[in-house]
Amino acid sequence: MTASASSTPSVDVLLVGGGIMSATLAVMLKELDPNLTVELHELMASEAQESSNAWNNAGTGHAALCELNYTPQNADGSINITNALKVNTQFDQSRQLWSYLVKKGTIGDPRSFIYPVPHMSFVHGAEGVSFLKKRHAAMTAHHCFAGMEYTDDRAKIAEWAPLVMEGRNPSEPVAATRIVTGTDVNFGSLTSLLIGSLRKQAGFTMHASSRVQNLRREGNVWRVSIRDEKSGREREVQAKFVFLGAGGTAITLLQKSGIP
Repeated sequence: MTASASSTPSVDVLLVGGGIMSATLAVMLKELDPNLTVELHELMASEAQESSNAWNNAGTGHAALCELNYTPQNADGSINITNALKVNTQFDQSRQLWSYLVKKGTIGDPRSFIYPVPHMSFVHGAEGVSFLKKRHAAMTAHHCFAGMEYTDDRAKIAEWAPLVMEGRNPSEPVAATRIVTGTDVNFGSLTSLLIGSLRKQAGFTMHASSRVQNLRREGNVWRVSIRDEKSGREREVQAKFVFLGAGGTAITLLQKSGIP
């Protein structure tokens, strides 16, 4: 028997998935309005066990310093750095948020989740070398990428990354870029720190081993069906806002939402 609307628990925000996206959104919302009631549901036994886990995600933070796919080559041979600039700026905004949270004491030692590490791109073959050289010229023309080095000198690349050059054909053209101001981000650790800070705040609750099975719109609220994977108990929650940050599982929930 379905519970009536009046007896169904209600929250302001319901977050699906206990990864970096839900954790970040929850922190930002509670910063903006500490009185919000926020409920987070994670299918695994604890947070950050899937895509946000350090074993499963790129530690570069996707700052666009070394990700070649962010700088496609145009038909005329020029390099388009639009996406790289967008991503780099977004990552810098993330670092500003983390700096603010560290200074405020919301999260502790930043060395527990972010470390300085050079970012490198390596290519081989004449076509790859040509692309990387043009990419370097286009990117270093913008201040966001100041300090990026380029070399096609095999000895210099071996100095930067010895294992990459070990046993490589000496006649094959190679090139690399390096920028020493890169970072390595452990998003799993950061997620746990953010959720740990949220647990100390009134109005926040996290449910692990909790499967969000369905959701449907009822007027100005969402009615969300949830199953406790340990006890098998099922219940419903009303939420004014729902965020689906559950990786691949979010697709099926989006389909069930009825949103075109």
